[in-house]
Amino acid sequence: MSYRVCLLAASAVLIFSQAVNATVSGLPQNYHQVSLDLYRSSQPDLMQMKALENSGIKTVLSLRQWNDDDGEAKGTNLVLRRVKMNAAVINDDLVVNALREIRFAQKPVLVHCWHGSDRTGLIVAMYRLVFQHAAKVDVLAELRKPEYGYHESYYGGIARYVRDVDVSQIQQRVFGAPAG
Repeated sequence: MSYRVCLLAASAVLIFSQAVNATVSGLPQNYHQVSLDLYRSSQPDLMQMKALENSGIKTVLSLRQWNDDDGEAKGTNLVLRRVKMNAAVINDDLVVNALREIRFAQKPVLVHCWHGSDRTGLIVAMYRLVFQHAAKVDVLAELRKPEYGYHESYYGGIARYVRDVDVSQIQQRVFGAPAG
């Protein structure tokens, strides 16, 4: 019984310390650097948007379907972009739109959804495949890391999409000449 109590106490300390670190820094939960140009997080609030701007973020890309960032970013000079995504309905057009937003955005960019886990995890995975030429096995392993919070039991289609996507086709659409 005391082992369970110790395990529970250790888990509580770990969770509390992560929450305190995000609170102390003023940055959103699930905040991580992906590359020099890209960061990821959960939904930032007004104070966190200001902290992001102070940290050098120039553009915020929201993947939220029903909410924009206008209220949260009020009083900042952040460039707000949005690609409306539903974590249960993923397709090439949405992925290409998000990656093109990242490609043409003022850098660095923060990409987020509500929790920074599923839609954000998808776009980070695709960024790694398309921009960084990472291997699918590595990208899928990163997507599933516990610290990012991917809800595979609910949104297994995200991992299947990453596994099955034709990366060269997405690259062509992101980097190819615009139609016209």
